[in-house]
Amino acid sequence: MTYRWLLPLVFLGALTLFTACEMNDDEPAKSSAISRLYVSYSDYQFDINRPKIYNVSIVSNADSSDFGLLKLDFLSPAAGGSAIYFHPGAQTVFQSSLNRTERDSTVYSMYVGQTGQLTNRGKIIYERMVSPRGLVFHPFLDKLYVVQMLDGTPSVLVYDRPRGIDRQIIPSQIFEFAGSKLYFDATIVNSNLILSRQGANGGLDIFEKLISARDIALNNIQPTRSLTVTGANNIQGVSIDTVNNVLAMTDYSTPTSGDPVGRILIFENFSEISKASGTITPTRIITGANTKLKGPTDVDLDFRQDSKYLYVADPVSKAVYRFDKNAEGDVAPNATFERTGLSPISLSLDARN
Repeated sequence: MTYRWLLPLVFLGALTLFTACEMNDDEPAKSSAISRLYVSYSDYQFDINRPKIYNVSIVSNADSSDFGLLKLDFLSPAAGGSAIYFHPGAQTVFQSSLNRTERDSTVYSMYVGQTGQLTNRGKIIYERMVSPRGLVFHPFLDKLYVVQMLDGTPSVLVYDRPRGIDRQIIPSQIFEFAGSKLYFDATIVNSNLILSRQGANGGLDIFEKLISARDIALNNIQPTRSLTVTGANNIQGVSIDTVNNVLAMTDYSTPTSGDPVGRILIFENFSEISKASGTITPTRIITGANTKLKGPTDVDLDFRQDSKYLYVADPVSKAVYRFDKNAEGDVAPNATFERTGLSPISLSLDARN
């Protein structure tokens, strides 16, 4: 190239860039909002001669009228998916395994691309990790908290910088809790670790300042406060919407005959509820034949301001249901997503404006 062409080419390039970047008055602004649902399936194909079961679905239009029509199925290494969890601060999906194969005591990590597509990244293996249940990530501390039963003792395993782990590794911290409580799911609110409690009259246990503890091991930990839901039987999934101040939990009962009866328990004004111990009463309950809920195991609230929906995974009904956030009683789901014959056991919503 000769120098006499340099100035005209620079000018032409700048003009082209300006023209390309200028938006026409009648051109609609592109939305950067995201409403993407990650669903974990417990199904697993033991026969190596048959096709593997894709154990994750990514529903990219979770809050639209065509819920479930735009989805991508993905195969993670989990031998039957269990809990699934996404946090935008990590740009990673974590999925625990149901521990259906020998030494499959693992939490897997998957990188999330710009459009939600997944890439298998790494694995956290710990031989004493058995049937890990709830998962929650703290972006500031860069720690992953894993709820599980460790030798019959309820515990949480903590891993530093979990996105970079791809090997067998001892947890950086182990929290062991007092009693024989059956903890299932976890969330973090205002630096408090909150665990859902199964069993008769289950509920939530709140542990203040636990996540800031630096001890490698803590034993016989008592909750700061316990919240009990009278009549609860199998509380598992929990979701707390701090923007709209709402708590949701799954529950179901198993009658002596017939199908299980599923419930979604909704509590308004969670910030006030969480300040005291004792019995709490749902503001609303979604339950009944029209809901199709039989054995819901996970729930996620859309926490955006003025958001409309909550999402439920029900492996007994073999479906993911979307309900209006203000739903109550025996109401039909707003929308349903199914993969024929497969059992959704956990879900995680990525909802951002």
